[in-house]
Amino acid sequence: MPKRFLIALTILVICAVCLVVLGSSRAYIVRDSLSAGKLYWNAKEALVIIAEASDGADMTYARYELEPFLLSLGHIRQPSNKRCTQVLVIRLTDKGDQRYDTDLYKYSQDPYCGFDFDLFEGDVYALAGPSLWKWSDTHFEPAPPRELGVFDATRAAKSNSKHPWKFDDIEGWSMRQFGQTPPKYELALNGQPVTLVFHGATWPPTPISVELIRTGENPQTIWSLDERPRRVTRTEYEHAFAQR
Repeated sequence: MPKRFLIALTILVICAVCLVVLGSSRAYIVRDSLSAGKLYWNAKEALVIIAEASDGADMTYARYELEPFLLSLGHIRQPSNKRCTQVLVIRLTDKGDQRYDTDLYKYSQDPYCGFDFDLFEGDVYALAGPSLWKWSDTHFEPAPPRELGVFDATRAAKSNSKHPWKFDDIEGWSMRQFGQTPPKYELALNGQPVTLVFHGATWPPTPISVELIRTGENPQTIWSLDERPRRVTRTEYEHAFAQR
């Protein structure tokens, strides 16, 4: 058998094996994202409310290698999985800050969280569909039916709906939505100056974050999220999108 034929046959076999491996092995990709970010504050405290979601892609390795080329042609791949993964509250006072990882994400019917946060009678609420939760110092707790009815009626009649991204001094509270308003917020909590800076999406991509600045102290990152896609193992992928 000619030597050239053997070389060509070997190359064909290797290529065939590679195609089988690429077609059968799978790549698992996860991308985290900010679903909602709001800042509420009054004269004594500030609440940074963050909702996070995750997209997942389960694809063959061959498709994974072709993805940059397909994107360049304008083909956008829909996620294989998506879910609301976290709703957290960071409470700030003139004394310090506390982080509360709530269980609110478990009740989301929307994979991108879909919670609407609002102010009612001096308290902060989370609303999703017919359900309502009230922020109570360290957690969100379900609001009673009577309170939900009054909330809906009052909310429908609100006159500040023309300004959905911000408001000032309503029932003593002010609000800004991250990404929809200027990124720097200067507050006074019990007379002490506090500055928050929201670092949004950039190019090249860097983690988005919220930075806290207090007089005489070094700036502190109180929250950050890397929205770049990352490869994970199958076990990590299944854990990320398992029902909880």
